[in-house]
Amino acid sequence: MQKKWGTFCEIFGATPRNRALEFFLEMRGLDYTIGDIAKETGMNRATTYNTMEELIREEFIKPTRKVSGGQLYTLNLEKKEVKKLVEVFNKVLNKIVKNYK
Repeated sequence: MQKKWGTFCEIFGATPRNRALEFFLEMRGLDYTIGDIAKETGMNRATTYNTMEELIREEFIKPTRKVSGGQLYTLNLEKKEVKKLVEVFNKVLNKIVKNYK
């Protein structure tokens, strides 16, 4: 069964990086473990760890807190590039909503 990606991935490509970013853009304001991210994006844990390492290093994602020894992560809304991604994501979402009206 082919996973249907969101519009963000349809536009920019369903790479592991974009799948993780799309997940965080959709669920921004909340924090998640690597396991949550892997499950929701359909990526295996190794790919998720590698992708998250890259996004953390580039400061798109930041660690928030630890729960039961597990690190949680969230979108870094203070980064200029992330603010632009949120803006683009919201515009795409608004266009989709207008098309359904």
